[in-house]
Amino acid sequence: MSDLPPQLSRLFGPERPSFDVALRGYERGQVDALVDRLWSGGPAVTAQELRGASFEVALRGYDRAQVDAFTEQAAARLEGGAPDAPDGSGGASDGSGGAEAADPGEAPEFDIVLRGYDRIPVQELIERYLRSDPALTAEELAAPRLGVALRGYHRGQVDAYLAAAADRLQGR
Repeated sequence: MSDLPPQLSRLFGPERPSFDVALRGYERGQVDALVDRLWSGGPAVTAQELRGASFEVALRGYDRAQVDAFTEQAAARLEGGAPDAPDGSGGASDGSGGAEAADPGEAPEFDIVLRGYDRIPVQELIERYLRSDPALTAEELAAPRLGVALRGYHRGQVDAYLAAAADRLQGR
């Protein structure tokens, strides 16, 4: 069940965003305050305010790319723009680097981040998808069990690619 007011739940989905903690990231309290305002349904947050949001950088803060992608995606949704990516994020602004296409003939490229998905299991799963492994199911792609490692693949990019691949495998 969503903790969002109904009018916002249809825009943002049922879950509150979570961001990775990274070295030299955005100050967590400031980001949380903006997300709290958005989720509370209280004083309206405008798309312009989201796009203009600036946060101090802290030694251990929220991943800047993830926060920037979320604020851009939220601003686009508040303006009524349709999300481009299947996970509801706004296309190229989500940092997915075009990986959301999930083209079975083309290997994706993911950014390497400080704490991301372990690269080897991700590569193995995607190789199975690319070679059209008949034993691979959409459920395996939609809910993979991928560990987190130092210097791994960007989780948002991998999740978006795998969600699109699962949809493609199901024939959507």
